Amino acid sequence: MRRRPVRLVLITALLTTGATLLPTTTASAAGPRPDFRAPWPCGQTRDYYHHSTEVHNALDFNIAGSADLGTPALASASGTVVDVVPMPNSSGYGNHVRVDHGGGWTSLVAHLDRISVTKGQYVRTGDELGKVGSTGQSSGPHLHYEQEADGQNMPIVIDRVALPYSSTAARHTSGNCGTPPPMLAGSPTDFNGDGKDDIVTFTQDDKADVYVAKSTGSEFEGAQVWHDFFAPGGESPLTGDFNGDDKDDIVTFTRGAENDVYVALSHRDDGFSSATVWHSHFAPGAEVPAVGDVNGDGNDDIITFTQGTDAKVYVALSNGSNGFGEARVWNDFFAPAGEFPALGDVNGDGKDDLITFTQGSTADVYVAFSDGNTFAPGQLVNEHFAPGTEQPRVGDVNGDGKDDIVAFTQGANSDVYVALSHGSGFDGGRLWNEFFAPNGEFPYLGDYNGDGKDDIVTFTHNAEADVYVALSNGTNAFVDGRKWHEFFGTPGETSL
Repeated sequence: MRRRPVRLVLITALLTTGATLLPTTTASAAGPRPDFRAPWPCGQTRDYYHHSTEVHNALDFNIAGSADLGTPALASASGTVVDVVPMPNSSGYGNHVRVDHGGGWTSLVAHLDRISVTKGQYVRTGDELGKVGSTGQSSGPHLHYEQEADGQNMPIVIDRVALPYSSTAARHTSGNCGTPPPMLAGSPTDFNGDGKDDIVTFTQDDKADVYVAKSTGSEFEGAQVWHDFFAPGGESPLTGDFNGDDKDDIVTFTRGAENDVYVALSHRDDGFSSATVWHSHFAPGAEVPAVGDVNGDGNDDIITFTQGTDAKVYVALSNGSNGFGEARVWNDFFAPAGEFPALGDVNGDGKDDLITFTQGSTADVYVAFSDGNTFAPGQLVNEHFAPGTEQPRVGDVNGDGKDDIVAFTQGANSDVYVALSHGSGFDGGRLWNEFFAPNGEFPYLGDYNGDGKDDIVTFTHNAEADVYVALSNGTNAFVDGRKWHEFFGTPGETSL
């Protein structure tokens, strides 16, 4: 069974002094509140306060003195940049950026020293919008932040914490360990072992339900609850076959202080078993967890990319029944900060290899092959694929047993490009679909009709919550793109 890469990451926020937990709320006309994260980097603490002369419900975040000048101002939820307003302007906001998160919800960061995005650009939680500054009507460097529903300022909730309004400074530690880059490459989802990938969504709210819609080969059936509490908000859920029974299970990385890993096995045709701890410390902080069978024994293992300056890759092997072994380093330097790591069996030997997309202007692709005990040093295998903020994915689209790479351009064109694996690298990218998964949607790969070739799927993740599939013809195109489900994966959920 092919193993596809990572779905990434939310971290439990540290509560601020005086803060109170608040369930996701809904504005009078807007849709459900997005899962907003703090608009500054993971684990960093900021003072915050409200000036009565400012916009109602706005908050200012800063570090004492001018220490936050030039630090990143981040997207607090995924969405499309709708306003990019540089100086000079008469708004008082100085350089500012507004992001549309769908469902009537927007957010604003202001007084920026400089702006890092363009209008119409799609950003993910944790992507940089600009640098903190003191432009406009500002008395010193700080990050001005607002949340809006249908154009009206709303009380601010970040990291699932309602922040109180006071002229006396309080503190909050950021849980925006988000998705920069957006580890949305998916993972295998054949939960009943019939050879057809299904779809799953984790509500990640107070109920923490897990819904599955099984594939019939031509559509997805109605959604059913397969687990009634798994991967609550702040955790990072993925899927994989951890006991080697050809039915995919669910796994979650808790993050936070414990860094536990829980697994719930698929044990019948309509549910997952109770969750149990399979590892007591894995993928801490802002590391990027992944799933794949790296030693070729038929059981999926867990992998984490430390990224940062060390860029180590740790692996904990599955014992096939109730746990993952000790984590150890399998590669000393792969996928540093800013790259998009993934897993896939590039050479078709049954062992998943490491893949990373540098994106940006270089758009290189590197692979580190698994020998079953370690990953070889990374080697350049494609010099231009998934540039800028395109969405890379991995899967076997022609059914030859070797995983290929796929890029969703999104934006106005919304093209889909494929570079087929030849065993030691990838061919040049070719256009396989001319319009699929436009901005704001979440595309993945899976074999949804059970023919041995991976197809493409996209979750609209808006009020309609539609799911579309286009099937691979195995040679040069994804065809017959149409709706396979009319309501699955609402805003704020994690869907695969």
